[in-house]
Amino acid sequence: MRKEIIGNCTLYLGDCLEVMQTIERVDAIITDPPYDEKTHNGADKKFSDINFAPLESPALLAKTLLGKSRFWVLAFCSFEQLGQYRDGAGEAWIRAGIWDKITNMPQMTGDRPAQGGEGIAIMHNNGMKKWNGGGKAAIYRYLVERGNKQHPTQKPLELIEELISLYTNEGQLVLDPFMGSGTTGVACARLNRKFIGIEIDPKYFDISCHRIEAELRQGKLF
Repeated sequence: MRKEIIGNCTLYLGDCLEVMQTIERVDAIITDPPYDEKTHNGADKKFSDINFAPLESPALLAKTLLGKSRFWVLAFCSFEQLGQYRDGAGEAWIRAGIWDKITNMPQMTGDRPAQGGEGIAIMHNNGMKKWNGGGKAAIYRYLVERGNKQHPTQKPLELIEELISLYTNEGQLVLDPFMGSGTTGVACARLNRKFIGIEIDPKYFDISCHRIEAELRQGKLF
């Protein structure tokens, strides 16, 4: 296991299920677990360069994540998996959110409607639920990351920034156990949150380190 500390961000190269046993509880988890060895839109093409961590079922993963967070847990998932997260979360289940990709890209095969979005399983441990969104709907409209994409399933930085702003406060500690190219860490660095990230693939771990370092350097210029 490799560990890098960059400002208020602590990054681990290793299996998330093993690393999570060694770290403290955090204030919130915002993450994008691999659905399976397919693309996130359900297409048949496989991403050969994603190193998939050994995952439990969504129901068991929900329990694992809730065991590491004091408050909110947000996990991107397929719409089909939302029910499994709900079953695993039990009373901690809050709502199904949606990332609306506001795209007009058709279904590749043409034999069914295009997906057009992803689910977000929104969960919260026992206690008073505090967030910064008031009565706002959990529908987040952002275009898919295109140009500078460094990971096959990379989320738009602006989307992750909104989630962090809504579900956490400055100075709180956020965990992403499926860090990928580090977008959650970049958003935390930008928004003055502490961050723990875990990534199993050395290639994406190094990308995460470089992106977070660059963001912190940029922040010092202003």
